[in-house]
Amino acid sequence: MSYFIVTFIGLFAIVLMLIPLLRQLIREGNDLRDCLRAAQSDLVETLKQSEYYRLACDHARDGLLVQDMSGKIIWSNRSFQKMHGYSEDEIIGRNPLEFVMPDENTPTPEEIANFRYTREELETQALQLFKNQRRDGTEFWNQLNVSYNKAPDGQEHAIVSCRDVTTDVVKSNTLREAQKRLQREATHDGLTGIPNRSAFLKFIDGALIRAHSVTVGLLHIDLDRFKEINDTHGHSAGDAVLVHAAQALLSTAREKDLVARVGGDEFVVVCPDIDGFGALHALATRLMDAVCEPFEWSNVILQSEVSIGGALAKSHLTQSKDLLIESDFALYEAKRLGRNCVVLYDQDLEKRHHLQMRRASALMEAIDTDGLDYVFQPKMSLFSGEITGFETLVRWNDPNEGTIPPNDFLPLVDDLNLMGALDLLSMKAAIAQKRELIRLGYPDMVVAFNASPELLNHPEFINRLVWMVEAAGINRAHIAIEVLETTNFGVSTIQSSSAAILRDLRTAGFLVHLDDFGIGFAGLAHLAQLDITGVKIDQGLVSNMLFDPTSLKIVRKLVELCNDLDLAVIAEGVEDEETAEALHQMGCGIVQGYWLAKPLPPEDLPDWLAHHHKNPMRA
Repeated sequence: MSYFIVTFIGLFAIVLMLIPLLRQLIREGNDLRDCLRAAQSDLVETLKQSEYYRLACDHARDGLLVQDMSGKIIWSNRSFQKMHGYSEDEIIGRNPLEFVMPDENTPTPEEIANFRYTREELETQALQLFKNQRRDGTEFWNQLNVSYNKAPDGQEHAIVSCRDVTTDVVKSNTLREAQKRLQREATHDGLTGIPNRSAFLKFIDGALIRAHSVTVGLLHIDLDRFKEINDTHGHSAGDAVLVHAAQALLSTAREKDLVARVGGDEFVVVCPDIDGFGALHALATRLMDAVCEPFEWSNVILQSEVSIGGALAKSHLTQSKDLLIESDFALYEAKRLGRNCVVLYDQDLEKRHHLQMRRASALMEAIDTDGLDYVFQPKMSLFSGEITGFETLVRWNDPNEGTIPPNDFLPLVDDLNLMGALDLLSMKAAIAQKRELIRLGYPDMVVAFNASPELLNHPEFINRLVWMVEAAGINRAHIAIEVLETTNFGVSTIQSSSAAILRDLRTAGFLVHLDDFGIGFAGLAHLAQLDITGVKIDQGLVSNMLFDPTSLKIVRKLVELCNDLDLAVIAEGVEDEETAEALHQMGCGIVQGYWLAKPLPPEDLPDWLAHHHKNPMRA
């Protein structure tokens, strides 16, 4: 019994000793199970991520490569293979340089064999753009990004991502070309391809700034009678002349010079570092000879002449606007001297320019204050011997210079765009004189005044004329408007044209005469197209007709034609009785000129009419 108890107690003690051990084993078993479960979960997650990576790489739009440091491909995704047209088996173990480069850019086998990436290169390399070639030979633009990777086992790799950016490059190039084109269009003439006015102004400003100890010259070139080429051969011929002129100037000017087209038929040549007036004149002469060289166009020989005005910068303080004004004045002088010549803005021309500027200021004031004078040249009927009327002529008596001839100040009026304003004053003077003639007892005499294109285009011209005539109680048929035959009349169906204005004047009851008839190329056509009542044969034809058989024939035919058309014929510039008698024999109705009388001031008209109205004689 005691043995049993002792044994039981011993066993119980052993059990008590084993309990902690059993508890430890249980706990460790639970931990092991948890560890196994965690490991299993991590493995599953790793596999999942690996699958995601594989899916991401295979379905990425960008091509992906893993290369060793010698450039050989270890792995590529499908996009890279599709982008270049090769299968995976065809590219693994090869360097892309062997098959992606266009034929003309493919490296040599030695260069490919010696190719190596470096860690420093890969870690600092930016995006790169290369032209690649697909398997089928088509080329595309490939944008590459290469990075460095070092695996846990120490292996070094180059990770490459590439993208087909051909569309972007094409768009970029197209945009760049468009920008270049727009920039060129902004600075170059579309027809001739040479720089335009904007580029010229920028160039000359820069040349003047840089010209500290050298001289800058400017040549202003204008094609003479360019409109005649357009009218005779058409605008295509005119364009050909402009292109020819531009190329002639370019080929003749110095390399450092700038040739530009600054207007319809106007060119300039900026001459940096030119050695004075002599060198500038010599260059201008060569340019003129080059432009005037005839050339063939559409089986027609075309030739143009040029007038050139030149100026030199006086110092680096000279501004481009001043040089432009001076060269333009020299060009104006070249045209005044007969065209097709070179004139430079020297000291003599500078003095004349200053005189013109002073005159311009005084002339503007005279027109603004109605400070001009008017004289009246009588007209006589060769059939009845009676004075039929007068032409109103403007005169300018400057307080400083005295009487200035019309040929000297009328071109200045035109340059100042004041011809319309001057003609309005002449119209006012003509109506006032007509009213005075009525008071003196000559109610049927016709008073004429000149109407420039500027006056014809004045919106209030006819309304103002009608109002002034009606207010003065004058018969509209006793007022004649004289219009130069060389005026661009346009088409009468266009309401704003000069031809339509003449028609409206006739409808209103006024007389309309074509002045200087016989010198314009479209004179006979005007007789058929315009609503007029008479013509004035140009004094150049009249004064020469006794000495020049051709002029005599032209005058005779014009008189005959106008009489057939029931148009009044007035011969101007009659200087002697022999000319008057010849005109009378031809059937010319009316004459005016110094044989009859010089233009008379208003105060002299009453006495002159009293002695000459019924018995005209030489003045």
